[in-house]
Amino acid sequence: MVGVITANVFSTADNESYFPEQHTPLINRTGDCGICLSGGGTRSLAAAMGQLRGLHNLGLLSGTRYISSVSGGSWAAAIYGYYKSGATNDSELLGQGPSSLERSTWTLKEWTDNLSPFNLAAPATKSFLSDFLKQPKKDNLTWINTVRDTFFSPFGLDLPNYFSLDHDSVSAILEANRDSQPEWNHDQFDISNDERPYLIINAVILWPVNKKLFHHKNSHRIPIQFTPLYVGNTHHIELSNSPEQSNMNFGGGFISPYALGSSGPNSSPGQNRVMPQPENPFSLWHASGISSAAFAYSVASSALVDTQIARFMPEINYWSIADAEHSENLSQEQIFADGGALDNNGLMALLQRKVKSIVVFINSEIPISKLDGKITIDSDIAPLFGVNNIELPNNTVFEASAYEDLLENLWETNKVNGGLCLHRQSYTTLKNNWFGTPSYAVEILWIYNSPVESWIQSLSKGMQKIVRDGVEGFGELSHFPNYKTIGQEFLHLVELTNAQVSCIADMHAWSIEQNSAVFNAMLSHQSELSSPTND
Repeated sequence: MVGVITANVFSTADNESYFPEQHTPLINRTGDCGICLSGGGTRSLAAAMGQLRGLHNLGLLSGTRYISSVSGGSWAAAIYGYYKSGATNDSELLGQGPSSLERSTWTLKEWTDNLSPFNLAAPATKSFLSDFLKQPKKDNLTWINTVRDTFFSPFGLDLPNYFSLDHDSVSAILEANRDSQPEWNHDQFDISNDERPYLIINAVILWPVNKKLFHHKNSHRIPIQFTPLYVGNTHHIELSNSPEQSNMNFGGGFISPYALGSSGPNSSPGQNRVMPQPENPFSLWHASGISSAAFAYSVASSALVDTQIARFMPEINYWSIADAEHSENLSQEQIFADGGALDNNGLMALLQRKVKSIVVFINSEIPISKLDGKITIDSDIAPLFGVNNIELPNNTVFEASAYEDLLENLWETNKVNGGLCLHRQSYTTLKNNWFGTPSYAVEILWIYNSPVESWIQSLSKGMQKIVRDGVEGFGELSHFPNYKTIGQEFLHLVELTNAQVSCIADMHAWSIEQNSAVFNAMLSHQSELSSPTND
């Protein structure tokens, strides 16, 4: 430890609906709406670039209140919100698709050349494995530092900076720490670019973890959120691993992001609490690296842990807000992992905040399919409806009866009508005691990653064949657009080709613009909760 800091400790014990960003100008600038960018590694990064491009072209992002993200979706959301170099403006960052004439004539070469080094998803073509092997140390920061070098460095976000919301929020931090950290200045804090949705990066804490033997049946995945103004979870969870062990608290409020890793104030929650300074700054790429550490849960949930891989599992000193008065004694190193281990769509964070209108981009590698009349999609969706939820028993937030409607409408819009795979529906959510989500009325637009026939028909004849071959699983665009999360390209870990990135991004951007009416209805500043609708 190198000193002390002064930070805020928010308890939500008496008000789980309290979120600090709701007391900022964000509320007046935006509608009560948000978007979710799912996990999915470089595939999700590439798809999200197109999705953000389409929404940007429609002028909808500046009026959107939240962007909740997981894994590869977090890479996209964090870079979009905070990029400082590389791209000179949003249009350059999100890329430009071809004109209608160009789209009808371009060959694979033009699609390959269309990806610029300044584009948000250009790092998807870099060698993540090479960057991993270059790391000087092999420890619990190796994965996180590789995420920094591969995805964040091209956009000026590779310094060990803290992150916050805006100039005023940093000024308040500097004033509170003027005596204890007089050398701190604005340059040590990355702040959000203008008129961005409020960023929520989702991850989990894995508890308990024994690095030699992990008892999967007794394990827990506890949600945690990293945001510009705070980290933690509003909902308090109290757990016990066995009758012999004392209980462990999680959540119950928030701390300032720059305080994560501290042993805490050893005093009651409140503003300007003094505590030991964490050893390392908690950065934007640190948060995004944790959110994408999918291997951590895979390793931890194995009966016998591979200690060579387990050493890469992210660890941070953690204490619950419920334990703030005794934090120095109760704080301990906890294992953090990909938010996709629990909620791969980042939806729960928005339901906690009772957001009225939500667009969920499910950038899955699982194609929608139909066999013997049964429609199949990504297995993370059914548990939200209490269906097939053995692996995710705590995720139910919708009535089971609504699940078949979702499947049928996704299939109808995409496979029958040849359009974007989507379904718009109003729900009354079920109260969820694991995530702390309330029961309320919400409208959701589900977007599922699937080939869009109308987009394919807009391509040149040669590209139509290449894309259709890809959908069947072979050729230059194999598995299009449901690229494999790992091993899409032979002997590569997560890399995609330029053409693979350009095509999936354009398909999503083009499809969003073709469906501008429904996206305007969901994300315009004046959007109101409407009656149940199927589009």
